Amino acid sequence: MSTLPFAIPDHVVDWVRDIFEQVNQRSSATLSRIPTTWETTLDHSLIGHLAEFSAPFRFASNWVVNLDTHFIGGGRYWGSWEIADIGLLIVFRRSGHVIGTKLALLQSKRLYHEEADVEHDIHRLDYMIGFGRLLESDSEYRSVVKPRTFHFTERSKYQALEYGGKQYKAVLDYTAMHGIPVHYQLYNPLTVPSAADLPAVADNDAPLPELRIGSRVVNAATLDARLQRAGLANAERPSFSQIAGSTDDDFWTLHNFVADLVLGCKEGYLAGTSPMDDEALFTVFNRRSGPISAAISISIDAPG
Repeated sequence: MSTLPFAIPDHVVDWVRDIFEQVNQRSSATLSRIPTTWETTLDHSLIGHLAEFSAPFRFASNWVVNLDTHFIGGGRYWGSWEIADIGLLIVFRRSGHVIGTKLALLQSKRLYHEEADVEHDIHRLDYMIGFGRLLESDSEYRSVVKPRTFHFTERSKYQALEYGGKQYKAVLDYTAMHGIPVHYQLYNPLTVPSAADLPAVADNDAPLPELRIGSRVVNAATLDARLQRAGLANAERPSFSQIAGSTDDDFWTLHNFVADLVLGCKEGYLAGTSPMDDEALFTVFNRRSGPISAAISISIDAPG
């Protein structure tokens, strides 16, 4: 399936785009207000917002869109690294019958504020301690509530994205082995530069800026070529200006990526109609040890 199995009406595509733009707005606003938000929290927020639409929606034109989500958990599935945090499955149907599918894999990375001195959101020790980490010591608590200002600038880095690192190489190797492209979903604040104070003001009703940056998506292979040209050293973390600050056409907003490129069959992997007949489709979505931690499906059902 190199092209759409049928033409999708604009009002259906616009509806899907609008939902993912709301997701983009919500996650970007969260990072703008609370610059210490964990990457996993942003993923949970994305899934949580889409869960509000997890039901069949019928349009006046008799087209049906059925959106569903499934949270698997944060395991490490490809060696010691996850290949993608979120798997997106597009199912094309006519009168309920599957006539084609499309896959997209998103590896999430968030932009860190300039004051960050850590490389990862959650340390292995946090998993060992579990809920106990929520009861901070007095000294830790005083550190948390100490007034501070956090800044996002062109120099801010994607601290968990290590150029040439094990996970970085595993993502490229996975695509080469299975032919399934992986895309980086880069969580950013609403705008860059920006600043935020913590503790936040409880009754602050000041409006947030418009969505100008937000979540952006780039193909892993495209990103690799860009960082090679930038001359990054192994283990170096790329900055906002080196990745998402680009105005090139190979960087997309989250909502345009889903609605116009994946739904439009311009990005992602063209799969079969059944996991039993398509090994890649089975590997990604039908194995508990699959290379993702959460899944989203969008079924587009055309009337007969």
